[in-house]
Amino acid sequence: MLNKETMVVVEALLPLLRRFVSGPYGIAVGGAHAKSMADPESDLDVYVFAGAALSNSERTRLTVQLAPDTKDVVSWGSTTPFEQAGTDFYLGNLKIECWLRNTAAIERMIDECVEGVVRRDFVTWTTTGFYNHCCLSDMNKMIPVDDSSGILARWKRRIGRYPPRLRDSIIRQHLGAARFWPNNFHYRSAIERQDVIYTAGIVQQVVHNLIQTLFAANEVYFAGDKKLSTAIARLNDVPAHFSERVQRLLFPSVPVSVDALRSQQEELQQMVKAVEDIVSKKRNQADNGDLQTRETRAGDTGCSQEDR
Repeated sequence: MLNKETMVVVEALLPLLRRFVSGPYGIAVGGAHAKSMADPESDLDVYVFAGAALSNSERTRLTVQLAPDTKDVVSWGSTTPFEQAGTDFYLGNLKIECWLRNTAAIERMIDECVEGVVRRDFVTWTTTGFYNHCCLSDMNKMIPVDDSSGILARWKRRIGRYPPRLRDSIIRQHLGAARFWPNNFHYRSAIERQDVIYTAGIVQQVVHNLIQTLFAANEVYFAGDKKLSTAIARLNDVPAHFSERVQRLLFPSVPVSVDALRSQQEELQQMVKAVEDIVSKKRNQADNGDLQTRETRAGDTGCSQEDR
């Protein structure tokens, strides 16, 4: 739920946001404010979903007229054809990022994720790339503020339950990738050479893959790179002291040496094993649940036949 101060700002923005697009639309607040994670450094993320949008120059012109303290207006993206665009600006001291997304493109992305298709686009504004399933995380947490067409409500119903095929695809891809490096010959060679730039990249990559695996295993949508320690702390099943171990891996407080890098490798190997154990436990729980369900249904069916 949005606080009163945020709602006042959103209500002031709505007339402008409606003018940005044409046809059926939905408007929602996302980001830190929707996730109850906002702090004084947080911007305000507002999403507008529609089939068509005004040009960058026209959105900029309208935004400049919003209020006397509107400044630093930047509009970006392509609207012909329209897939995604945005208009970012300051309203007083508050940074506002307005994201415009094509409804048909979002529908396709949701369809992909439900079917277990995982895609990653390497873009400059995120450190590990943008995954298509981050869209589901955004949508799941968004707070609709104008949904007269029912677009947002329909999407939320579709993704309310974590898609099993998406879960299995993420675990298969990322756990497989995490297993690749810890015992790899080239990693061991880099350790002996004290090739820190190379080993640091390996550690970062394995840690990212483990994090992706844990979110999927817990059936929680991965929201992105920021504030991950807080998000990981909210997962039900993670290896003991996982965030602290990650921080030690990424920021070791010892001088670079072969012994230090070997210790880092050993810790990485242990973490991969710990995450594998979590995944195995989750799979066993799911298998036992399916077996109990089948047995219950079989029993119910048997009773029905006897009653007949």
